[in-house]
Amino acid sequence: MASTEPEPRASATGNATTRGVDQTLGNTSTGASLMGEATIDRSEPDVPSDLIAIQRLHKETLEKQCEKLEVKTILIKEKVRTFQLVDHYTELTVISDLRHRKLVEHELLARGRDHEEWRQKQLRGELETIRTDKLFHSSFSKGSHSPSSQGSGSDSHTGISAVVSGVAGIGKTTMVQKIVHDWATGKIYPHFHFVFIFKFRDLNRLHDRTTLSRLIVEQYPNLRGVLDELWKHPETLLFIFDGLDEFRARIDFADSRRDTEPQRRCTDPEFLCDVSDIVYSLIQNKLLPGCSVLVTSRPTALQLLAKAQVSVWAEILGFVGEERREYFHKFFEDQEVAAAVYSHVEENELLFTMCYNPSYCWILALSLGPFFTRKHNNKQRVPKTVTQLFSYYIYNILSHHSVKMESPRDVMLKIGEMAFTGVSHRNIVFTDEDLIKYNLQPSQFLSGFLMELVERESSEHSVVYTFPHLTIQEFVAALAQFLSPHSKNTMWRLIRSDKEKDGRFEIFLRFVAGLSSPRAAQPLEDFLGPFVHQTTCAVIDWLNEKFKAQIKDTDTVTGKGKLLNSLHYLFESQNQALAQLTLGSEHTLSFGESSSGKALRLTPIDCVVVSQVIGLCDTIELLNLKNCYIQDEGLQRLVAALHKCQELW
Repeated sequence: MASTEPEPRASATGNATTRGVDQTLGNTSTGASLMGEATIDRSEPDVPSDLIAIQRLHKETLEKQCEKLEVKTILIKEKVRTFQLVDHYTELTVISDLRHRKLVEHELLARGRDHEEWRQKQLRGELETIRTDKLFHSSFSKGSHSPSSQGSGSDSHTGISAVVSGVAGIGKTTMVQKIVHDWATGKIYPHFHFVFIFKFRDLNRLHDRTTLSRLIVEQYPNLRGVLDELWKHPETLLFIFDGLDEFRARIDFADSRRDTEPQRRCTDPEFLCDVSDIVYSLIQNKLLPGCSVLVTSRPTALQLLAKAQVSVWAEILGFVGEERREYFHKFFEDQEVAAAVYSHVEENELLFTMCYNPSYCWILALSLGPFFTRKHNNKQRVPKTVTQLFSYYIYNILSHHSVKMESPRDVMLKIGEMAFTGVSHRNIVFTDEDLIKYNLQPSQFLSGFLMELVERESSEHSVVYTFPHLTIQEFVAALAQFLSPHSKNTMWRLIRSDKEKDGRFEIFLRFVAGLSSPRAAQPLEDFLGPFVHQTTCAVIDWLNEKFKAQIKDTDTVTGKGKLLNSLHYLFESQNQALAQLTLGSEHTLSFGESSSGKALRLTPIDCVVVSQVIGLCDTIELLNLKNCYIQDEGLQRLVAALHKCQELW
């Protein structure tokens, strides 16, 4: 099955690909009590006799579609490994409360700050978790639309709208695949007679008005003759829409015109409507009242659902605790290599903090594995910064394919330009038209380098392309800046990107800073040729000027945040001369305040960076972290540099 977001098959591992939420619940006392409440009502209506054969065929179709997971890997000759879903579904944590619904934060940073806190809550039994087979039960329903708000009892015959959120790569798509597979094989949700799954990225191809019936028939032609019968019992239907953040049409639940304008009211499966109106009407219980709906989304699109009638909010947290170690041991067949890679990750606080997300574990394993094989064994060059890590990720792909490419530099520049446009417009899904616009031929993506760098997913009606992860897209966008001969354009982009306040360019800019470092650049230059020297110099000058301006402006939380970003840039650049030039005359580093409202909350990754940057210079006398909420985890990451400070607040 292809992924529906830029993630390497959720928690894909070499031997054991994805693991889900099935066993999390029993580990928490709160979860266990919730399990007791959420028993299935066994009085589900029987499937009508004339639908039994059709349902069997429908289930067989879905089971076949969902039974396998394909994992791309640059470490083996086969390039793709296929696994049985039921054998390799990895345990993740799904919680029954969604925090910070309006949060707009980069996927590399999002949630990392809270994972240690969540792990402690889990150990204390305070973290409510949901198993995938309990998403549609009243124990977890909240709000006016929830059946449980109008009295207890079974929700088997009443529609529930559920939203499962999670950052890119955390496992949403694979969780959906597991739900559909388990339903098709009779393991869960017997009260749903038919389940329909749609990917928002596929729905993007529909520009004309359509009907719900037509959508169903296009995807499930075997149901053509029985739809009228299905519509009679909407309470037995489950609609799944995967990847709301990838939908190019906007669904605004705060827009009351959908309910008043005749052309936008979608109350019948045979009405011609925009796809967005069909999805809206299903969630709002106006189309097929009583049916259930599941929507998955990255946090960046959740604000669209703020006014929706959602019964169950849930969030996938990813790996909590020992699951991180287990991932690496299942990725590598050679357990000595697995132990060595995990040990390096565990010792590197910055890399280790990324490991709550399965897709980052995938990138780490692919990038670091070659350093610990018996053939390579070059421990001195093992990546320590995120930029170095992604540099070796691309290096490993190029080392397998560059010989077959006519001009690796030219191709990387083109795809980097496309990637940058995507970052600018928050677009993570590309089409043949996008490729052609940047002089890339779609046929190139059927083999070799481009197939490794960009995933191609085709269906009966469309072909789309995504980077394996958003962060890889941002890295390639940053890399293109050093390949372009137009250094003035790069500086204009840096200045413009730095002014955006919504965080979309934050990691892109960190990668640009990091690629100015010879250590990050050198592996790629072996295949792509030398980086443009003027660009490297210009980036260093930009970092210098930016830092000098921001070190003086720390009176506000915004000012402190900008200074912290500059420290991240400085850390990624690994430029000790630049660190001493910018910090060498400073004696105070302040992120805290006596008022918590004026202090900047620091993540564990932030503390790693502050510690490393202080280690690059010897002048910081006072480090002010009052009310920065660093907790034990953050303090541990600062310990290595604290001896250089005379005072710590």
